[in-house]
Amino acid sequence: MKRRKIILCVLVAGLLMAGCATQETQTAQEATQEPVQEAREAVAKVATTELDGRTLTDRASLYQEYDPYDPVYFYITVVGGTEADGTNHTFAEMNSYKNLQGMTGVEKIYSECIFQVGDAVGPLPNQVGYSAVASNATINVRGRTSTGYDQKSYRITLFDSAGMWREQRAIALNKHPGDNSRIRNMIYFTLLQDVPGMVSLRTQFAHVYVKDLTDPDAPDAFVDYGLFTQVEQPNGRFLKNHGLNQNGNLYKANMCELYRYEDQIRLATDPLYDADAFSEVLEPKSGDDHSKLIAMLDAVNDYTIPIETVIERYFNLENLTSYMAFNLLMANPDSNAQNYYLYSPVNSDTWYYLCWDGDGALSDYEDTLLDNTWTEPAWTNGVSNYWGVVLFNRMLRVPEYREALLEKVELLHTIITPERIAELIALCRQTTDPFLARSPDLDGLKVTTEQLELIYEHMPFDTETAYQEVIDSFEYPMPFYLGTPKVEEEQLILNWESSYDFDGEFIRYDVQVATDWSFSENTLVFESLGQLENQVQLPLPESGVYFWRVTATNESGYTQIAFDQVTTDSGSHEGMLRFVVDEEGTVNPA
Repeated sequence: MKRRKIILCVLVAGLLMAGCATQETQTAQEATQEPVQEAREAVAKVATTELDGRTLTDRASLYQEYDPYDPVYFYITVVGGTEADGTNHTFAEMNSYKNLQGMTGVEKIYSECIFQVGDAVGPLPNQVGYSAVASNATINVRGRTSTGYDQKSYRITLFDSAGMWREQRAIALNKHPGDNSRIRNMIYFTLLQDVPGMVSLRTQFAHVYVKDLTDPDAPDAFVDYGLFTQVEQPNGRFLKNHGLNQNGNLYKANMCELYRYEDQIRLATDPLYDADAFSEVLEPKSGDDHSKLIAMLDAVNDYTIPIETVIERYFNLENLTSYMAFNLLMANPDSNAQNYYLYSPVNSDTWYYLCWDGDGALSDYEDTLLDNTWTEPAWTNGVSNYWGVVLFNRMLRVPEYREALLEKVELLHTIITPERIAELIALCRQTTDPFLARSPDLDGLKVTTEQLELIYEHMPFDTETAYQEVIDSFEYPMPFYLGTPKVEEEQLILNWESSYDFDGEFIRYDVQVATDWSFSENTLVFESLGQLENQVQLPLPESGVYFWRVTATNESGYTQIAFDQVTTDSGSHEGMLRFVVDEEGTVNPA
């Protein structure tokens, strides 16, 4: 019986295996047949782009989270700090800080403070610093030119333990003492939000109160310091908040025309590296490996490399043309060597320009109204404003790049309109008018109420003036630098760089030497007109102080002056230099 059962089991197993084999064979045969598929339409997908060279995009939602025209209230109690932290300074000592153009090696002066955010009544619960009884931040005077004014701008740096305000730990409070309207920075960064290939900065009006506990004679109460503009600080956190690479390289230009600056721009590992000297050109804000920056500067200054190759590898054309076109139409000349940032993402060779400080924009009418003797020279009107920057100098010599810039100017001209600017002025004035009608902001004004009304009325049309200047500027020869006078065989040799004309026209030079910067007829000691050479010689004049200038004129009759300037008690005098001839016949610059 057992043997019969075993045989039956074997037979059944065999049949089952045969059946499985047959099924597998059928399945394999079916798999070899072409499947019948329905027609399918591919879904829409955003094209991926390489990190190098891609266009910058901003996070637009950041600007919808608050009303920038509704002032936020800041309460600052200056308490002083410790010697160990370098913050053991009074409020008065801190306010004595100056760092004007030309000053180097100036140490910042810090104090400590309790920083609180509130409303018109006082600090608010659930806001930064509400319950603070000890310092939660440092405070220092910020800016360069603005440090020479009585009314200061400040930087607040919150301690880690204090938390953040609107995802920011560094808070810049700008007084804008040089801007009588107090609205130019707000308008500048609001308009920048609509410019392709650029990133703007969050900007907010702020009402600031200060209590000074470092001065025993100061009131034991908060003093109204009036209206400020809080502008977002470009740093690593700024990059993150705007959807950029937080660990990328970020530099603030203090005086940088993109030359190589070999003696200052060095690797941090270089034994000759000097952080202060480095920062005089470019101040590092994020990232401490400067090798990528140096590689870019090397390429920009290597004239054996075509500029097209340099721009393709290291820059983004959309960003470059937007940066220039926007500042040109905003009549913001102080944007060539400073007031900008350079940013490069991690794992990318591309560098982008970011805008910084627009409180000098849209001031053409005001300068004319006030007969401002310290206004910018004529070459800052139009494309020649960027001729002194190595990158833009090389770039603008290429017709295709000039055309790209003109196209961007035309595009932005449809965005930056007098109507749009007038609309923003009206929004700003709802906040600024009450402040400018009383102390302390009224005390800082350099204009009458009537003049201020005229400024508001004409400011929207400064962009139209700027637009025409940009278009016209392509017809002018470019500015140039005067050389250093020298003496050879009792002859004074004067030389200068050649000017450049976009249309290739011949350029002639008028040379004048005078005993006064006015170059009035009775002060002239030498004159040579219409020469093609960029050098002249004349008999060595007698001992004394002399001024000399060169004016370039192209075949179409458009003229241009030199980059150089002389400063006297009466103001800044453009397109000239000064030299001294001593009793021994030696010539020295003055």
